[in-house]
Amino acid sequence: MNLHQQPVARIQLKKYFVFSLIEHNRISGHCQLCNQDYKDKVGIFSNFIKHLKRKHLPEYERTFNKQDEGLLEEEIIEGDGRPTTELSTNKFKQTRINLAIAKHLIIRCNFPLNLVENHAFRDFIKDCNVKWTPISAKHLKHNTIAPFKEKVNTIIHDALSAVDHVTLTVDGWTDRKCRSFLGVTCHFINFKMEPESYLIDFVRLKSPHTGENILQTTESILDRFQIKEKVYKVVTDNAASMIKAYKFGLAVDDEINDNSRETQLLSKTNAILNDSY
Repeated sequence: MNLHQQPVARIQLKKYFVFSLIEHNRISGHCQLCNQDYKDKVGIFSNFIKHLKRKHLPEYERTFNKQDEGLLEEEIIEGDGRPTTELSTNKFKQTRINLAIAKHLIIRCNFPLNLVENHAFRDFIKDCNVKWTPISAKHLKHNTIAPFKEKVNTIIHDALSAVDHVTLTVDGWTDRKCRSFLGVTCHFINFKMEPESYLIDFVRLKSPHTGENILQTTESILDRFQIKEKVYKVVTDNAASMIKAYKFGLAVDDEINDNSRETQLLSKTNAILNDSY
């Protein structure tokens, strides 16, 4: 564990361990949850983190999130039964750099995945950290970006599960390489009467752009988020395939429950507006 990790781990672990220095540059930690004693090198906290995860998982999950887990424990390299500080430091930096590339350059700046395979970009990162190991676009997609995508999908799924009606916008287009794509966005008003919008999927259309194929792709997306029966309207352009796809599909019950949360909020809003006049 490197110097950047030490203060973070020490502060978090003090909630559960009482630390004391012992001889030969070693530190002892007494677990206040189970009264067990563990030892490690000064500045190294991997044994204490592993104990917390194995024996007190709820406390571990409350203390360290998934990203911390990757940085604090998984990236520690074992050698002769002892953590190797130099190797773990390099691995930690490698992970942090890859996370930063994915989060800030690929996701926030919309740079393509193959940026990490560009020779000039690799030279730039090497100048920043000579021990950085180049990665492929495939590795970045499946090992670094995938957890971000999973987290965002969970947030979107939770938000959509809390509403009763949504409106979709669907659009398809073709890029310069004649590859076709379909984008689906979802819009609704939350319980605070605030508008919210999400891009729920952006998929490659490899099949012919018929109305049936577009409808099947859309239904597959809606089934994944469990909102097919919540769709109130679908907004598209005037393309013949789009009109055909949604002319008879995605039928939902138009009856609105008078006791629904949305109806109650609308009634209260109307009452407030009437009182203001």
